[in-house]
Amino acid sequence: MRVLVCGATGCVGSAVAHALRSREHTVVEGSRRARDGRLSMHVDFMQACEPHEWAERLCAARIEVIVNCVGILMPSRRQSFERVHTAGPIELFEGAALAGVRRVLQVSALGAADALKRAPMPYLRSKLLADDALARLPLDWAVLRPSLIYGARSQSAALFATLASLPVIGLPGRGAQRVQPVHVYEVAEAIARLVERPGELRVVHELGGPSALSYRDMLAHYRVALGLGDALWLPLPMPLMRLNAWLAEALPQNVFCRDTIELLERGSVPAVNASATLLGREPSALAHGLAVTPPEPLVDLRVQLSPLLAAALRVSLAFMWLYTALISAVLPQESGVLRLLARCGFEGSSGIAVMVFSCALNLTLGMLTLLRPAPWLYAVQCAAVIGYTVTAAYNMPELTIDHCGPLVKNLPVLALVLLLWMSHAPRSTPANAGGRAVLRRPTANTHRTDARIMGA
Repeated sequence: MRVLVCGATGCVGSAVAHALRSREHTVVEGSRRARDGRLSMHVDFMQACEPHEWAERLCAARIEVIVNCVGILMPSRRQSFERVHTAGPIELFEGAALAGVRRVLQVSALGAADALKRAPMPYLRSKLLADDALARLPLDWAVLRPSLIYGARSQSAALFATLASLPVIGLPGRGAQRVQPVHVYEVAEAIARLVERPGELRVVHELGGPSALSYRDMLAHYRVALGLGDALWLPLPMPLMRLNAWLAEALPQNVFCRDTIELLERGSVPAVNASATLLGREPSALAHGLAVTPPEPLVDLRVQLSPLLAAALRVSLAFMWLYTALISAVLPQESGVLRLLARCGFEGSSGIAVMVFSCALNLTLGMLTLLRPAPWLYAVQCAAVIGYTVTAAYNMPELTIDHCGPLVKNLPVLALVLLLWMSHAPRSTPANAGGRAVLRRPTANTHRTDARIMGA
């Protein structure tokens, strides 16, 4: 068949185009920019196009089926929800009806069905209006509403990979929001099968992975796929997360925004998961999907040190903590620690008490760095370095301009702690969606997605 794939350069569209070509269909790539050597059609929903004009173009290109994969997560000055999700697709759908196109498949969004029942969300509402307009037309159609899509070119997957790679991961609330990620290759395979299915469709399908899991568990899977060790999980109040999302909207990115937080808070789990029915098998688990297409963070924070170098850096860091504790405890007058504490307002018995606490803390940090390095330990060390530095700079400002740099030297110490923290190797894999089973890399017996698609 001759299929027009709108949004063919995006995450879902490119996977759909490949899946259809692997099944020997002729794909006409619809995008805002033509690609050399490809059969293409200019499709820009921001530019109004009357249905009769679409009909002429579709007839001229001999289009039999249309798959609309166009979508944006955030509006901008050049792209709006009203045009990209609603008005533009509706003009195309009406033109398809006039041209006698056999079938139209619309990739919508999970949660669109409730867009008018809960607090209105422009993103979901714009998708629903196009879905409803398509359903009223005299042609065959299907609407697919997938959960979180991950895999090659997925912007949301890149965002999650970036968040998962941080040493301290902020969670919206407790991170218990339910999600059911589905691989883009399997979404594409489901669409390809619907393109080929005989008979009338006129149906809405919700798609998801094999099982639901929490947002925190999903990020833990991403972290394992990145080869990273344990992280510190920091629950954040939802108002603070929304504030962060509002600030992020001013950055040059088009994924993280207040609507993203709202969508996550609503959950992304299909009411009836049609993936197994459309694929003829269970969809792949998140661990396997991430092994097939490793996540690519927007900013790669992964650090890999040789065991010998890592050990040498840990020993040097531990020596600093142990030496500081020893010299302060054995030579409190000669080392000048009591004079420094007096400058900070701790004199007499209070100065002795603070010195004992500081020596005990430094001794503990040094011993644990040698024997039991862990993410929380490096976090405490970062806090200690920053705390000592700020306290000394506030009470003894002359140290900040001392030519020997007694405080400035803490900056490379802090960098060393962060380096060891980021390179901390995983000791175990996280629990799966059920919370206890251990993730493993796929084996020869592990289910694999359609080889025609996964072999790209």
